[in-house]
Amino acid sequence: MKREIGSSFYSLEPDDNEYGVLTQSEISLPERLRLYYSGRSAFFSLLEDIHRDHAINKIWLPAYYCHNVLNFLKRNYNSIHYYYINPFEPNRAFNFQRFAKKGDIIVLNNFWGLFNYDYDEKSQDRPIIIEDHSHGWLSKQCLNSKADYCMASVRKSYPVAGGGVAWIPNRLKSPTYENTVDETIEDAYITLQQSINKKRQFLKSGDGTKEGYLNLLYAGESLITASNSYIEPNEPLRQALTDYIKYDPNVIKSKHLDLIFKYLAPSKHFKIIRRKGYTPFGLLLLFKEKAVFDEFKAYCIANYIYPANLWPSNDLRSKWKYFFNIHTDFRYDGEDMKYLIQVLNSWIYRNG
Repeated sequence: MKREIGSSFYSLEPDDNEYGVLTQSEISLPERLRLYYSGRSAFFSLLEDIHRDHAINKIWLPAYYCHNVLNFLKRNYNSIHYYYINPFEPNRAFNFQRFAKKGDIIVLNNFWGLFNYDYDEKSQDRPIIIEDHSHGWLSKQCLNSKADYCMASVRKSYPVAGGGVAWIPNRLKSPTYENTVDETIEDAYITLQQSINKKRQFLKSGDGTKEGYLNLLYAGESLITASNSYIEPNEPLRQALTDYIKYDPNVIKSKHLDLIFKYLAPSKHFKIIRRKGYTPFGLLLLFKEKAVFDEFKAYCIANYIYPANLWPSNDLRSKWKYFFNIHTDFRYDGEDMKYLIQVLNSWIYRNG
């Protein structure tokens, strides 16, 4: 099999080693979970449910957020407002009630699986709270949330052709589906399924080209962006999500990250973002200099390591603001992690 670390998922079969590693860790999911074609669809469902039941003044979003999600929400709501939070300081206290009031919605992002928020869930004088656990799926904050509503995109965690989840932690109620037809999101599923299948063929058998599966990936993501619904997913996607999302991807991540943290040399050019007692989404590297950040990315890609820039359209009131995640999940074994450490250490020894 070709060695590549990072980038999009590829489809798995039950006899794959990767599948066996993932499925060793099964947990109980939040009750009354609803499945969607995408994280954006799940998010849209919650917001529409809330607007049906409440008069909403403002929707507060973190200024540092996925640009695709921001554009999607601005397309549908004219009450979007932004608040500042540093996504790389998980230990810093954050009081959102300084600005978000009763009659508002606030979205709290579990950045990289490292954030939790202190608030009185029983208070009647606070905004409606939605927590986004897309980068902290099945973290303890996700499983024990006291928010009014929760959602996550799970395509970031499993080999599925789309997928979002939404739930209401403390009520005997489930989010809803829209009764309409959305051929665009159905085409997105078909295209993304083709992409993950072709990537499997490329990595496992050497068939096809990288451009082949990447072009399908980009096309599928563009179709998700064009979609504007929260319909019920088709049966193949529903079954794939049901099969996968009960398996905890954080167990093997934690094991791999412990190895990396032990042997990765320190660098003056980046900080490792982590928090004691929490499993981060991946290896989180925060850079100060844009030129060094770009050179590091080019070096990694030349060595078949594909760091994800989360997110390129954001800015921070901080000198350290250029951010990469490198996946360390069930697709990889100990030898892959040793290779990753070796490649990164070679760069560090040369650059400091």
